[in-house]
Amino acid sequence: LKQPRPAGPAAAAAAPMADELSDLLREFDEVMEDFDRGPACQYEQHLEELKRKAGHSVYDSGIDELESDLNSSEEDLNTPANAYPSKAKLGDTQELEEFIADLDKVLEASLQLLLKGFSLLWGGK
Repeated sequence: LKQPRPAGPAAAAAAPMADELSDLLREFDEVMEDFDRGPACQYEQHLEELKRKAGHSVYDSGIDELESDLNSSEEDLNTPANAYPSKAKLGDTQELEEFIADLDKVLEASLQLLLKGFSLLWGGK
């Protein structure tokens, strides 16, 4: 169901915003679909795409490190267990916490942008 577009100068200004909002909503829907159905590699691909679009760094998800750990040589697999620490140390979750904090900021900014777009489309400030 399409909303009627206003006529005049307001319409000329609102049309690009409506298109941008539609693009953002489409991208949001794609992300939600990816999270609903995809394995971790799809999340990594999406993260890399967002990094390229945003042009600024986001904390690494660690998937590359996980893959290299999974591809360990047989020598590594036969290393005595006592060579590795048996307990997790405090602070081991710092990188994950920073990633989550950054993700929260990105989601908050995206939500604010969407709300602003809706407001502009339907006559608000």
